[in-house]
Amino acid sequence: MDFKPGMLLAFNMEGDTYGVCKVTGITETSKEPIIGVVTYSNSFDSVPEEINPAELRPLVIHMPMYLPALKSSNCKEIGMAEITEDEARGFNNWLLAWKDRRAGFFERSIPDSIDYILEQMANVENSTPEDSVFRERLMRRFQGQ
Repeated sequence: MDFKPGMLLAFNMEGDTYGVCKVTGITETSKEPIIGVVTYSNSFDSVPEEINPAELRPLVIHMPMYLPALKSSNCKEIGMAEITEDEARGFNNWLLAWKDRRAGFFERSIPDSIDYILEQMANVENSTPEDSVFRERLMRRFQGQ
C-alpha cells in the first residue's frame, strides 16, 4: 500500500475490535520512510466501510511510525480526510525535533505503540496534576468511555 497524507486507515486493535488512524505526513530516510499518524479513540466491531471524519475523537495527536511497523499493523485504507492544523503542526514539530536528533519514531505496530505510550504515562512518578488529568483522559478514550 502506498501511504498518502490524509489517508484514513483501519487497523486491528484487539480481537474483533478495529481502530482508525490518519496519515499526517511522510518523511524519507536512508532506509524506510517514517509515516506520521494520528490515532483515534473510536473503535469498531469490523473494518468501517464509510466513516465521517468529524466523528473521530483524537487519541494520540502524533505518532511517527517506521514504515515496517506501520505495515505490521495490517492497515486497510478506508478513505481520505483533511489534515487539521493541529495534526500538521504535530507532524512538523516532530520532524524538526527528529532532524535535531531530539525525537524518535515507533518500530512496533500501532496497537503496541499505543500500549507503550499508555504504560509510559502510567509510570511517570513526578507528574503534575495536569499530566494526571491528561493521562486519565487518554485512558478513558482508549477504553472507549
